[in-house]
Amino acid sequence: MSTAIEGREFWEQQLVRLKTSGLSRSQYCRENNINYDRFGYWLKRLPPVSSEFIPVKLQTPELSAPHATLCTLKLRGHILKIHDLSALSFVLERLPK
Repeated sequence: MSTAIEGREFWEQQLVRLKTSGLSRSQYCRENNINYDRFGYWLKRLPPVSSEFIPVKLQTPELSAPHATLCTLKLRGHILKIHDLSALSFVLERLPK
């Protein structure tokens, strides 16, 4: 278990990671070596994580033109491959820091 006293930013990041992991808090803490009770303490003090949806425009790829995958995102069994630089920039600007 972590013995350092982490700050608010650390716990905000852990909360976002917990929400996106799809794991229970106990599973998440066990897999990430985080004190379960300490995390609970911070969960009571942090604002809830909002579930913002980002619109995604789907297009059928042209079979004649090769598309390089710039980025592959995996979340809860879903895979999103980004081939367009402006779409990648859009997603990266919205990721939690």
